[in-house]
Amino acid sequence: MNDRQSSIRLSAVNPLPFWRKLAYGAGDSGFSLTSTALALLYLYFLLNVVGLDPAAAGISIGIGRVWDAFNDIFIGTLSDRTRSRWGRRRPYLLFGAIPLGIAFVLMWLVPPLDQQTPLLIYYTAMYILFDTLFTLTNVPYIALTPEIAPTYDERTSLHSYRMAFSIGFGLIGAVAPLAIVDALAGSNPTVADLRSAYTAMAILLGLFGIFPIYITVFAVRENPEYQLLPRPPLRQSFRIAAGNKAFLVAVGIYLLTWIPIDLVQFVLVFLLRDYFGLSNDDVNVVFGLLFGTAVVALPLWVWVSHRWNKNRAYQVGIAFLAGVLVVLSFTAPGQPALIVILAILAGIGISAAHAIPLAMLPDTIEWDELRSSNRQEAAYYSVVTLIQKLIGAATIALTGSLLAATGYVQAIEAGSVVQPASAIGAIRFLAGLLPAAIFVAGIVLCAFYPLTRERHARLVKAIEKKRILRKRFAGE
Repeated sequence: MNDRQSSIRLSAVNPLPFWRKLAYGAGDSGFSLTSTALALLYLYFLLNVVGLDPAAAGISIGIGRVWDAFNDIFIGTLSDRTRSRWGRRRPYLLFGAIPLGIAFVLMWLVPPLDQQTPLLIYYTAMYILFDTLFTLTNVPYIALTPEIAPTYDERTSLHSYRMAFSIGFGLIGAVAPLAIVDALAGSNPTVADLRSAYTAMAILLGLFGIFPIYITVFAVRENPEYQLLPRPPLRQSFRIAAGNKAFLVAVGIYLLTWIPIDLVQFVLVFLLRDYFGLSNDDVNVVFGLLFGTAVVALPLWVWVSHRWNKNRAYQVGIAFLAGVLVVLSFTAPGQPALIVILAILAGIGISAAHAIPLAMLPDTIEWDELRSSNRQEAAYYSVVTLIQKLIGAATIALTGSLLAATGYVQAIEAGSVVQPASAIGAIRFLAGLLPAAIFVAGIVLCAFYPLTRERHARLVKAIEKKRILRKRFAGE
């Protein structure tokens, strides 16, 4: 029997039932709904509804992300060491979901403050609060993946369910906010109308985002054996992770995928409104096509990953996405048909970015377990998010500063604003050429990813032998 057959045989021992994959995937709905709304609209909200200076808005979000990066480490380690009758992960989902929804609403309130400094302090504090609660629930949720899906292909399948919900609710998070705001604010809104509409939108999304998390809490069960494994000290955990070659490459691939995607998310609404001149309704159409295509294309990338290895599938999908972004950056206004086509094509590439990089990370945990006999999923994921959010914090701060430096004009009052050529050039660069260049770096790095399906199957078999021997020596 070859290693591919072994991998299939191992996954067939206790395959996850369809309903449990569905229940796990549903948990990402709330996370995706709120994070997509923030990524696509929050910077625009701070500039054009609150009236915060572009540089100050970038700094506010950047500070929140730096804080979030470091609390990931603490919460990831805490989750790995948690012992409870509900498991290591589910208690954080159970008790963190409702506070998370409340914190989301607080981010979109406009307090009665007129000065830039008090506004900066308020929105920085609310971002820190939301990010802390997001980490408290999201890191343990993600760490469930390698526990409930033990094999190479089963993880890709489970991850595709999660990404289907993620992209589907990401579509809602992209389209619903502006649609709700337009419906509530009316055709000629005042500043007060807009602010009230954004608050109402946040309440609706916050409520809608809480409940899917509880589907995962009550439907998914953790492996109790993982609570019995030894937990090394935090410093030793970092040393182990630093010596895990497969993990380091997978982290690099993940970062070189999601940093440019975050960048595009931050500036896409600026590109569509300020450069292409689209209305809110048109922007929603573009978002709908982008996210809708990404959902439809998910089975394609699962199939490609099964037929090839994950690294090759990743290279093809991300190269395609990079090419679309380059074309987008050179597209002139007044070509709605081309924008529609590019949105659909970008959705295909975005689907690959959702389906593959995060499916690589769980495989690297077996690489660690074989060497150290430890499983520290949350610690690994927290290292990933630490690096991602530190870089992301710098990215959003630089984005806000670049918009300010190039003369971006805020549109707080009703009416259109003509942006200077310098600001338009910066927006096009941030939405197209820069992320495409970063994607190319990820494609190159992916050539060094060492875990094929066959090699991972050998790792799993070796780990099972070690576990059996450990139980025998323990007298079980």
